[in-house]
Amino acid sequence: MKNLISFLAVSCVVSFGALCAEEGFTPIFDGKTLEGWKSAKSKGEGDWGPFRIDEKEGAIHVYQGEEEGSKQGNDCLVSDKEYSRYVLRLEYKWVGKRFAPRTDWDRDAGLLFHVHGDLKKVWPLSMEMQIGETPGDSDNPMNRRFHTGDLFVLGKDLRCKTTKTDDFYDPEGDLVESRSCPTKLGVEKPMGEWNEMEIEVDGAEKATFKLNGEVVFVIQDLTQKIDGKKAPLDKGRIALQAEWAELMYRNIRIKEME
Repeated sequence: MKNLISFLAVSCVVSFGALCAEEGFTPIFDGKTLEGWKSAKSKGEGDWGPFRIDEKEGAIHVYQGEEEGSKQGNDCLVSDKEYSRYVLRLEYKWVGKRFAPRTDWDRDAGLLFHVHGDLKKVWPLSMEMQIGETPGDSDNPMNRRFHTGDLFVLGKDLRCKTTKTDDFYDPEGDLVESRSCPTKLGVEKPMGEWNEMEIEVDGAEKATFKLNGEVVFVIQDLTQKIDGKKAPLDKGRIALQAEWAELMYRNIRIKEME
């Protein structure tokens, strides 16, 4: 009986901790439909391109059922709603298949935020937390490097600042303007295992990228050009990429801040 009581007590503490950790978060993907999202290449109502529902996993399954090595298109799944200050969490995992024209590339995808402008464009104007399978310590320039946590700025008139040393993100490095930058931080789990991603976005002031609980990148001073003049980039939609590699996204939830 004593052991049972101890087990229940521990279970309650763990469950309560999990609930507290998710307090204030709202799902923006229900695990069953793509309501609230649109494909950039959609040809009409009910068309989400390569983004499909895997009911067993409760996930968005990218390129589900397509033949290994077959020619596929890229696409972008964009939220209907805009956000400014928030924490976004989701899980992703690589499933395995790769498709032409990238059958021999490292697997590649991305989480986009502050998406704006032409939403039918691939890729839309936005900031990107890269999703990729290249090891984080890979600095070989001959390697097609896609490491989860890398920064990409999509749009020639968008800018941000970050700290880096020797062209890699370094929290102790010099603060400089950057439109793309790799990080050596963060370890992705093996093929077939779920990874937890998080972005904490404070409007145009700052955005923090996390992978499996570790801070892997921080950017500051997000800007755009409006009528030729520099202005804060402080809001936009959220989007998920499909880039010729089979993967799943699930448990997409958000906590908006005032």
